[in-house]
Amino acid sequence: MTEPFSSYLVRLVIALLIGGAIGLEREFKGKPAGMRTNMLICIGSCLLMIISIEVARTAVRVGDPGRIAAQVVTGIGFLGAGTIMRSRFHVVGLTTAATIWALSALGLAIGAGYILLSVFVAFLITGTLVVIGYIEAKLATKRSHHLLQVAIERREGVLGEIARVFEELRIEREALDVAKSGDEWNATIEYAASHERHHAVVDRLRTIGGVRGVAEL
Repeated sequence: MTEPFSSYLVRLVIALLIGGAIGLEREFKGKPAGMRTNMLICIGSCLLMIISIEVARTAVRVGDPGRIAAQVVTGIGFLGAGTIMRSRFHVVGLTTAATIWALSALGLAIGAGYILLSVFVAFLITGTLVVIGYIEAKLATKRSHHLLQVAIERREGVLGEIARVFEELRIEREALDVAKSGDEWNATIEYAASHERHHAVVDRLRTIGGVRGVAEL
């Protein structure tokens, strides 16, 4: 028996609202996948699930309602991968990619008629993004990752002096890359430290002879 058209409309509207609610948090944080993107992902997944159900229901032979919806799981991976950016020192966009993946799952669940379950999961996702984000921000004041670019003159022993600054402040460097070009070198340093120790590192580096500038990346 075909479900009433109005029930599908309700599911699509709920998917739109849930996608917008979660996307709003992403929008406030300036993430690449904002409110509109999340709304479209959720409602699109919901629509594909509805189509999957209807195609399977009206098929002459026994249909599998999961065949079309299963492609959402595969296809959403390409969209999520597009939000992940990796440089030599940073990987960003993982949370946005995970949010897109979770939203597509929500859309499929809503399209299948699991409204209460989807609303509950939507609260969990939003709570994770907001509450855990707040906790991470608090923890970052005690210890967070920093990336510095130090412009230095070509001089014997200068790199050793930079290394001693970290040793004396008991900060372990996670990465050190030196780009040499003529008489000026650029050292890129990644490390984790509290804000107090980070400022101490910057101040100490600027006192080293031959250091022309220290910039945060």
